[in-house]
Amino acid sequence: MKRLRFLTAAFAGTLCYVIISVTAGRYGMWALDQLEEQKRILSVHEASVEKIYNELSMEKNALLNDSSVIAAYARRLGYVSDGEILVKIRGLSSYQNKIQDPGYTVEEGEIHYISEKSCKAIGVLIFALLYTVLLLNDFAHGRIYLPSKRQKLTVLNGAAVYDLPQN
Repeated sequence: MKRLRFLTAAFAGTLCYVIISVTAGRYGMWALDQLEEQKRILSVHEASVEKIYNELSMEKNALLNDSSVIAAYARRLGYVSDGEILVKIRGLSSYQNKIQDPGYTVEEGEIHYISEKSCKAIGVLIFALLYTVLLLNDFAHGRIYLPSKRQKLTVLNGAAVYDLPQN
């Protein structure tokens, strides 16, 4: 019975440790869900940065290879070529301000989990509590008992005399 009590408590503590580690530990399901959410956010951000990159690459190629695009940008800035007449209209800006959105930084969030030390401590605590409960249960049902020191009793002339140690 002594072995069964210990093995039962050890099994319960180990099982509790494993369940906590698998569900909420560092590599558990809770941390995995948080990582999947971060991956989704990063993929969306990557797609927007990729779109901005493609637009800027097309604009760069057009500026390098197409003289009409260069002339259009120059006109927006107020430059005129020979033979053109400049007409200024009040109330309108001389060129359009096209501000390129370079994107934004996405910082990885902190992953929350229960540390390995805490998982082990909870497992040991469950083991100790269950072992104590099983021990007390066996004690209450009389399966185990504590040895008691009984004092030797000597009877002299009808009176009990206890043996006391002398110093």
